[in-house]
Amino acid sequence: MNRTFSFILTVLALLQLTAKAQTINRPQTPKAPFNYTIEEVEYNNADNSVHYGATLTIPANRKDFPTVIIISGSGTQDRNGTIFGHPLYWVLANQLSNNGIAVLRVDDRGAGKSTWGANPKSLTSADFSYDVETSLNYLLQRKDIHPKNIGLIGHSEGGMIAPMVAARRKEIAFLVLWGAPAIGGAATNLSQNMIQLQKARIDSVSTAAFGQLHSAILSHFTDANKELFKVSIDTTYAQWKRVQPEKVIKGLYCTDSLIVGQNIHKMYNSLYDMTWMRYFINYDPVIDLKQVKCRVLAINGEKDTQVEAHANLALIEKTFRESHNKKATIKKLAGLNHLLQTAITGDFTEYQKIEETIAPAAMEIISSWINKK
Repeated sequence: MNRTFSFILTVLALLQLTAKAQTINRPQTPKAPFNYTIEEVEYNNADNSVHYGATLTIPANRKDFPTVIIISGSGTQDRNGTIFGHPLYWVLANQLSNNGIAVLRVDDRGAGKSTWGANPKSLTSADFSYDVETSLNYLLQRKDIHPKNIGLIGHSEGGMIAPMVAARRKEIAFLVLWGAPAIGGAATNLSQNMIQLQKARIDSVSTAAFGQLHSAILSHFTDANKELFKVSIDTTYAQWKRVQPEKVIKGLYCTDSLIVGQNIHKMYNSLYDMTWMRYFINYDPVIDLKQVKCRVLAINGEKDTQVEAHANLALIEKTFRESHNKKATIKKLAGLNHLLQTAITGDFTEYQKIEETIAPAAMEIISSWINKK
């Protein structure tokens, strides 16, 4: 074989754990002096099994201000949401607190001052939703925080977690869903992989054929054990390969055990072995979205290649229409990517190259909507 693909079967973390950002100008990184109070805080969950470190920024000379908890995307991130040198959540928090909104941004488990707790390999988005509840409980016990004006900003996976929390905790006054994968993990993962195949210049017929195989194998992530899953891979791949034309076999570089340059068992077994991934693939976000009754702002960058804007925003809008939540605002933001940077293609390879951390217009939309009575 004369061509090897670096085939991406990740979800929303997208290299942020392995790529090292070069020293590039980041003009939006906040610099002192600040026009708000900055408080470093620490707290534990109810059974003291996890310790959290966080930063709370409180607007100056304001009372009864709204407060938000920022929920990060996938992967272990610090409280600033640092990705490719961009302190994503710090830049947003700076904008919000300068506009009268308190912000709690929290180190993910295993980052900064937050601990992993027991069995970190078994953690899923559901566990992270209870981390958010711990942060909510911390805010509710503070006398300077208005208990009826606390909301959540969920980015990427965080946009899936935020409705989980709001469905359980009626104290949540509002949600901002930023690039939320409402179509679910399987469809999101499929979309990401189809984009990468197109980027690798695989022909459209072969790309569509791979999509059929990928979806079929992901449907077996419900299999009860690894041995059953291995059998499912063999059976599914053999049946799929048997009916493919020669063009597809050549286009995807298929053999008895290889597809797009990788061993099919190794590729899928590594995903199945991740408890977080199995949960993500099988979870249906619509179940919790239907239970959300507070006001919601759902935004996506038009050029988002990680959480495709049209399908996800359309499903969010449809879900709230059917559940009779008339307090939802849906916005597709032209020219912006998954981080809400002004982008050319929207591909994740641009994130590091772009000096802008978040488009000012996007931050203004968020802050103005939160402050709107």
